[in-house]
Amino acid sequence: MKKIITLSAFAALLACVFSCETYKVDDPDMTAIHKVDGKYMAFATKDGATEPTTIFGIVITNTTDDADDAGWITISDLDYASAGLRWSRLFSVRFRVDVDIKAQTFSASNVAVIEPRTAWNPYYEGAYGSYGSMYTAFYQWGSFGCTTASISGKVVTDGVDTASGYKADSIEFTYTLNYDDGTSESYTVSGMKKTGWAEDSMEYENWLVEHDLW
Repeated sequence: MKKIITLSAFAALLACVFSCETYKVDDPDMTAIHKVDGKYMAFATKDGATEPTTIFGIVITNTTDDADDAGWITISDLDYASAGLRWSRLFSVRFRVDVDIKAQTFSASNVAVIEPRTAWNPYYEGAYGSYGSMYTAFYQWGSFGCTTASISGKVVTDGVDTASGYKADSIEFTYTLNYDDGTSESYTVSGMKKTGWAEDSMEYENWLVEHDLW
């Protein structure tokens, strides 16, 4: 009996040694501009107004060569009615920005604008298995005559206390969009990175509904 107990204890020790073996887990892949990239929602105040005039859905992504000093920003106006669109279309622009990853800032001065065929809508994300990708004004109507844009902004890590009780990165920027008829629109923008918690997005969603923009 003693021999059986000793063998059982030895087998248990071996099992512990093998089962408790640790393995190195690689860090998740991150882009060279991971401190600023991602999806954001923000209030936008147009042309010096004292109250927000719309809400932007914003996506910052890296370049194809994953440069550490540049990226792309896509800005979508979630007031679909402003461009005479259906609810399933967004007015969106995309352009390249310079990035200072250490300061977590991004900027551009009179750079060429692209009007994308699809863009991200935070309130469509998750619906019917969607990642939030929607067709844009450009897809439905063709060019709206956007030519160049200028922007100056910053992302602050954990800069917002969210409704869910956690922290999220904040984003702030000033932004001017120019048109081929010589007109322009300027915005002051302030918001937060999308967390995935419904209560964190409710402030923005309620504002859209209350102002009959959605």
